[in-house]
Amino acid sequence: MSNIQLDIEWTEAASRKIEKLMPRGSQDAFLALPPIECLPMEGDVLFLGPAGKQQPFVVVERQYHHDGDADWTIILILDLPNSAH
Repeated sequence: MSNIQLDIEWTEAASRKIEKLMPRGSQDAFLALPPIECLPMEGDVLFLGPAGKQQPFVVVERQYHHDGDADWTIILILDLPNSAH
């Protein structure tokens, strides 16, 4: 059985936007993502943020890192949709 960890990285523009939506330390500063077996692929759009204020973020890259034995890390790199740049 594999041990899979999920990490999210943000482009600079996406990082600024999510920080405005969910400042660090606020009670809303968490993200709900689908289970590992349903993870989004490159090009998929995720709507993230507090209830009623969700904004679109695009998965621009999905990376897999083997951490040894059965340990893996999946990294989703999120950016803003092209129309928001």
